[in-house]
Amino acid sequence: MAAARNGKSGLLEKWRIDEKPVRIDKWDGAAVKNSLDDAAKKVLLEKFGYVETFGLVDGRLAICTVSCLFAMLALVWDYLHPFPESWLVLACCVVSYFIMMGVLTLYTSYRERNIFLVALQKDPAGLDPAHVWQLSSSLKRFDDQYTFRMSFSNRKSGVSREAEFTKSVSVFFDQNGTLVMDQFEKSVCKLHDFLSSDKKSK
Repeated sequence: MAAARNGKSGLLEKWRIDEKPVRIDKWDGAAVKNSLDDAAKKVLLEKFGYVETFGLVDGRLAICTVSCLFAMLALVWDYLHPFPESWLVLACCVVSYFIMMGVLTLYTSYRERNIFLVALQKDPAGLDPAHVWQLSSSLKRFDDQYTFRMSFSNRKSGVSREAEFTKSVSVFFDQNGTLVMDQFEKSVCKLHDFLSSDKKSK
């Protein structure tokens, strides 16, 4: 038991040693949000050892690929059958392209939302389905309030829960724009531990 604790402590210690400070322009909202998002991903993937899954990204890429195929079809068809002979195919491809752009907008707005990580917590015994963890965040333009959301989904029971916090980005960065990883890690782990303890009590 002690050996297991020492092994876990060693793993967490190594994770901290390998950690490199992140420094950004603290007045750049996009850079601030991206650095915090990347740090949250690092906690779940490297500290807790969850496995990232790219289903959401693959869905977006599939929609974009279909859109590009319509555009390529229009170019090739117009080359083989110069306008005005190709007008009908061109019109169909143009309409189809804009429809796919509409589908992409709906997908990113209502399916992806602000989710930047979907990770699987696999069952060590391999008997139960993997639990799903999702991370999402938002930081409005010209605002310092960073909202971080973490959701947990138990595929076996179908139960889903989520928790979030909203804090000023100044809490997580020093005056030089360097990310205070220990401070941010505590906030992320607090949400994770809350959802994990709630999961065990069910």
